[in-house]
Amino acid sequence: MISRIEAFKYRCFDHLDIKMANYHVLAGPNGSGKTTLLDIPGLLGDMLRRGVAPAFLEAPLAGGIARSQSLQELIFHKLGNYFAFAVEFQLPQSLQLELLSRITSKKLRDDQRNHPAGLRYEVRFQVFNYVELHVVDEFLALLPEKSTEPKIGWGIGGKRPQTWRSIIQRELGEPATLAPEYQGRKKYALKLEPQELALANVPRDAEQFPATVWLRDFLEREVLFYQPAWAKLRQACPPGQPATLRADAINLPWLVLNLKRQNPDSFEFWVDHVKVALPNLVGIDAVEREEDHHAYLKLEYESGYSVTSSGLSDGTLHILALTIVPYLNDPPGLVVLEEPENGIYPKAIELVLQSLSSVENSQVWLATHSPIVLANTELESLIVMRCAKDGHVEAIPGTEHPRLKDWQAAIDLGSLFAAGVLS
Repeated sequence: MISRIEAFKYRCFDHLDIKMANYHVLAGPNGSGKTTLLDIPGLLGDMLRRGVAPAFLEAPLAGGIARSQSLQELIFHKLGNYFAFAVEFQLPQSLQLELLSRITSKKLRDDQRNHPAGLRYEVRFQVFNYVELHVVDEFLALLPEKSTEPKIGWGIGGKRPQTWRSIIQRELGEPATLAPEYQGRKKYALKLEPQELALANVPRDAEQFPATVWLRDFLEREVLFYQPAWAKLRQACPPGQPATLRADAINLPWLVLNLKRQNPDSFEFWVDHVKVALPNLVGIDAVEREEDHHAYLKLEYESGYSVTSSGLSDGTLHILALTIVPYLNDPPGLVVLEEPENGIYPKAIELVLQSLSSVENSQVWLATHSPIVLANTELESLIVMRCAKDGHVEAIPGTEHPRLKDWQAAIDLGSLFAAGVLS
């Protein structure tokens, strides 16, 4: 899971530094950097899949628009020529134990300060002659459970504690140095073009680089910016769909059908959950059409009337697509979405948030400017996005917001947000 995100001189952020947990609600007005923050994990995945500059300047293959029209737009206030990211990850417990078992020295193995628990990936980019984007610094290191951090933060590069184990080290003009994650193995150099990421070129060798392979797989395959295509959800879905959540959710009928077949108990729990939001609902089904094997949804109501996908309202589709996430067998490692409240009547929003906040073994981050969403959000899950007087954007954990330090919940967060208290 992602445990921390830093951004330096990137778009609206002069220096963003925020620690992340399993579930977060980002709240702030339009233009307060919510999407920019939520997009960083997906952006890193796009750079690994498609290349550095194309991830910013080219529209995604699945449709949509490019992140930017020019490279200079990526730099805070368009001043200077560089920007950077640093992202920390907590390794799965099974991977931590595997790495620990490979430490040959009993002295090191018995010292918890040396036990690998996470990764820190740092990368700095330079805009060159306005038309090229170069990777100038890139570092990846295995981290122990705890490290004493300097007050100014780690930054990009520089001296690191001895308990950190460097995997990638790349500085301006020099080849990248790769160090296998197990002790006693020789380092080797990796010559790259300035536009290439070293992380994208580390061999997919789970014997030498198990944590690095996990990181690449997470960024490339496990980060989902969930943007259901509501119009397409009214159409029958063709066969051959992935068994996991798609970003556009058009395989929802197949997800429902597979859930019903493979885990009927979870399917019934989900249906009962949806009934709370749709009191007249009797049942939910997914039907595979015999003639072409397309699948569609079918909802039964108390009146005896049934409605298929093509006749479902936007609100009903929203509720179905958002509440099913925690019931899936293999949800993405990170799901991000914007404004989950859209199209849903207020009483059902609480139910949707209950679903999104209860996804096991995954992270869910969402952005909103709805007081109703915030009224159903715990302070520990809140991140307030606000613009400072000098123009940079701040991301403030709810528990650290100066106006919420003595908050006793007498007035809910939604009312405080609507009144402008959190701005």
